[in-house]
Amino acid sequence: MDRRSFLRSGLGAAVCAGGAMSPETLFGQPTLTLQETFGPTPPAGSLIPVVGDGKWVWNKPPKDQTGYLEPRSYELKIGIKLEGVGNAGRIKATTPVPVQLPEQKIDDVKVEKQGCSAKLRAVATEAGQLLLTAPSIVRGQTIAAAATFQMTLYKQYHGFKAEQFPAEQKVDKKIRRYLGKSPGIQTRNKDVRAMSEKVAGKLEHPWAKAEAFYRWVRKNIAGHQGPYTSVVAAIRDRRGDCEERAAVFVAFCRIARIPARLVWVPNHNWAEFYLHDHDGRGHWIPVHTSAYPWFGWTGAHELVLQKGDRIEVPEKHKPYRLLPDWMQYQGKRPKATFKAELTPVAKDTGSEVGPGSRRKDAKGEWLVVVKHPLDRKLRDSDRIGLGKKSVGG
Repeated sequence: MDRRSFLRSGLGAAVCAGGAMSPETLFGQPTLTLQETFGPTPPAGSLIPVVGDGKWVWNKPPKDQTGYLEPRSYELKIGIKLEGVGNAGRIKATTPVPVQLPEQKIDDVKVEKQGCSAKLRAVATEAGQLLLTAPSIVRGQTIAAAATFQMTLYKQYHGFKAEQFPAEQKVDKKIRRYLGKSPGIQTRNKDVRAMSEKVAGKLEHPWAKAEAFYRWVRKNIAGHQGPYTSVVAAIRDRRGDCEERAAVFVAFCRIARIPARLVWVPNHNWAEFYLHDHDGRGHWIPVHTSAYPWFGWTGAHELVLQKGDRIEVPEKHKPYRLLPDWMQYQGKRPKATFKAELTPVAKDTGSEVGPGSRRKDAKGEWLVVVKHPLDRKLRDSDRIGLGKKSVGG
């Protein structure tokens, strides 16, 4: 599928016939209860092979350029494989896929499938899924779907400054959803609200408030790796990994009537807040509350898996902070494997590919695939001279 067709169709689609017996024929019990299972929640520890060396990852923003800069090519493969361990029917499985963003161009995408139907679908403006469906599976049978993306990722620096934005901000209807609560981001909790108001103090300009929230999170929420807790717990315990730290920033902004959202990349995340400039143009402004001390810019090529933290999917009646790997079935649960691999590729013959290869394992963690000397280097803001070391994100 070419890029134009892909964009015109939203996320693109590809379908094949399953060719298996219907659940009613297979089981003789069409009323079997639908069951579901989820893949493991990936860790939010920032173990990604990028180094603040000034080349592949900026130590400081450029002096004479602004925009989406230094395009870099990648190939991304994402797939679902189901193996039958008994009779099962009404099968559906999903895994997150990237979507088109200003800092992330999808140049081409191809969907392949075996014994199933498969398509890419958008579930939000900034979130998508690979969807596999099949009427049934039997013991020893394998069904699979895979999407291969050719992508261009960018660093971003726009030279944002407070004076570009008026103190009085109007929130568009389409942005209002980024002012409310999300799973694990409690904007109505009295303690969270009290802390947001205390940190904002008498500041009036939204940029100044966002900077104050950013500084408070980096100073007061100590780095601590572990499963996600909540904004309430992070403020109470004064600890969290990159996910909690970014979520606290988002909650503080929303309480101050500044739209904000989480940004998810492999094993890591940060936040964005939204402001209109004096010409009425809206801007999502990145804020790295962990690992790199970047406020207003992003100096690394990162695969964005999802933006936002309240994503609704057709099969569920509750929103998700982060889209999970998921499967639904009747009968004997198939063995499910969710795979992904990101590989930087050279644009021209002989050009240096650079670091950044990674692969998603069975636990949902994106592991380093050592194909470049710098792949052995991990994020360590103390060692690379980017400020105080940040553990766990």
